[in-house]
Order: sequence, then C-alpha cells, then structure tokens
Amino acid sequence: MASLSIKDVRTEEAQVYRTEILVDEINPEGFTELSELRMNETKIRRFLTMILQGDTFSRGTVIAAATVLILWTTSAVGQTEFPIGYVSRGGTYAFISLIEQQRLLEKEGIKPTFVYIGGPQVSQALIAGDIKMAIVAAASPIRAAAHGSDLRFVGGVTDKEVAALVAASNIRSPADLKGTRMAIDRFGDYSDFRARKVLEILGLQAQKDVTLLQIGAQTARFAAVKSGQVQSTFVVPPLTLVARKNGLNELADLGELGFPSSSGAFVVMQSTIEKNPKEIYGVMRAVAKAIHIYKTDKETALHAIARFMKLTDREALEETWRMNAKALKDIPSPPTAGIQVVRDFLAQTDPEVKKLNLSNFITSQFTDRLQKADLK
Repeated sequence: MASLSIKDVRTEEAQVYRTEILVDEINPEGFTELSELRMNETKIRRFLTMILQGDTFSRGTVIAAATVLILWTTSAVGQTEFPIGYVSRGGTYAFISLIEQQRLLEKEGIKPTFVYIGGPQVSQALIAGDIKMAIVAAASPIRAAAHGSDLRFVGGVTDKEVAALVAASNIRSPADLKGTRMAIDRFGDYSDFRARKVLEILGLQAQKDVTLLQIGAQTARFAAVKSGQVQSTFVVPPLTLVARKNGLNELADLGELGFPSSSGAFVVMQSTIEKNPKEIYGVMRAVAKAIHIYKTDKETALHAIARFMKLTDREALEETWRMNAKALKDIPSPPTAGIQVVRDFLAQTDPEVKKLNLSNFITSQFTDRLQKADLK
C-alpha cells in the first residue's frame, strides 16, 4: 500500500510552516476531505507528476484522484482569480473557513484562494499585486497609505475588540486596580496604547493608578498574572475561558465596553476597485452570508472554528464562538472608529501618518450596496 505525501507550505512572518498530510489509501470520500484542505492546482499537478514519474498507487487512489481532477477542472471554469491574504488564525477570522466550506465565493463566480501571510507582509503582498485583497488589522495598511500606497479600506467584520481585561481573584472591580500592576507586550506598541485607553475609559490613569509592565506575548502575560508578578492583563478567547477556570475575574469585555477594533478589515488597491468591482462586491456578499451562518447556525460555526484554529476542546470552541458572535457585524462595513484609533496611535511616532486624511482611504460603496440587497 503506497502513501501520498502532500506538503502545504505557508508563510508566517518570515517563518515557513509545513503541514504534511499522509494518505495511505485515497478513496472518493477521503479526497473530499483533502478538497476541504484546499486542494489546489499545484497539489493536483504534483500528484500527477508523481504518477508520471512512475510512483505506484492503488487503483482506488488513482480513480479517486482522477475524479477530483475532473470535478476541480469543471468547477474552476469561469471562476475569476481573486487571491485573498489574511493575517490571523484567531476566531475573528474563522468566517474564512465558513466561506470555504459553504462554497460561498464559488457562488459569486470567484475562485476561492485564501493565503495566510503573517504580519505587515500582507500589505506588501497587496501592493506588489500578489494578492487582490488583504484581511488585516489597520496598522500596516495605514502605514503603507501614509507613505504613498493608493489603497482603500472597503469593509470589516467587526468594529469591537474581541478581548477581555482579566485580573487576580482579589480584584473584583476596576476600582480595585488602583495601586496594582498590569502586563502589556511592549512599551510603545499597540498593547501599551490599548491599555492606556481602556484604563482611561475605566477612570484610571496608566503609570499613576496602574503601573504598566512590559512582559511579552499573551501567554507570558497570562502566566505573569497567575504567578502574581502582575495583577491584570488582556486576553482573547479561548484564553478568556482558561482565565475563568484559573479563578481570575473578568473586569471588562472590551466589546461591551465599546472599545473599537479594526481586526478583520478588508483592504484593496484603488486600481482593484476600478478593475474588479464585481469581485470585491462578491467577496463582501460571501462574507455577509458567512457571518449570518456563524451567528445563526452554532454547530456549523463551531465546526468551522475547529477547522480554522485547529481546536478540539468543545468548551474552548464555544467560548471563541460566543465572544465573536456578538462582535461580528451583519454587514461587513469598514470599521471606521477602529481605523481611527490605530491611526491616532501610529501618528504619535510617524509624522506621515499624522498628516493622513483617513476619509480618502475608506469607502463604503460596496457595503452600502450590500445593505440594500437581498443576500439569499
């Protein structure tokens, strides 16, 4: 019995992660599962090359591969190439998995191609023309726009931060934070900015009422709270669930607090608006449909989150679904308030960003049209 090795290579902030899928016996059912793992043209050609080079596969394997090749070729005819890059595998971005599972882009005549590109590289790929759209938080697009790139924010899945402020068990209200320490990632970064703004909303002043300490990434910050090194920090789901299970108190849900977010914003070049308006609108329609499924069909949404985040724990999945379902917008309009917050933060250290007139880089023409349309 032969084995087929398929390597799916993706880039995450200059590091390459390889996921290898070993298939001992591929039948039509098994190949459907591979299709769900985004079996694309490159993989199919690689498999055919292996056959031509003399690799031996069982009769069932070859028949299944031929079946998928025919179906793939047929389904791809007439579909427009419109590759989309995204920057996170967090729960807010799990709608991507729903779009794939429900074949929502295909229904819009668009070939589904999602590419994971971590960090600011996604904006570079957009500007270079390697992708047609980026799903990203606002920082790297704003920097790019401030330094001459002609890009536009055309939508966004949420305008509320999906995160919580958690604190040690003896701290039961924001007022109890006075005289304590709060963990952030780094001074001068967005976690520092967010902490100061949230404390301000809660009537507290950073470095006067609450001392900010530079600790590092989310897991390190969480460990610092558990050890008593600090008394509070911000976490996102499903770590919010872990925090409660460890006896920490949730002092504020940032979404309910009204803290704006730009996570999951849709960004394109102005030239793409001019050349591919149909495809941009099609993507926005697909996203709106996926969000509707996410909110109204919990089990389907949980399956999509599990696949996207590679989670298996039911409680963690439910926590991720719960916090995101209430934050996702029915119509994915541009997150103007979140974009403005990020712009204000970046403007503190970049004079070019300070000069930026954001209204020139945000358009709601596609989501305004979507608001009036029947999404069925």
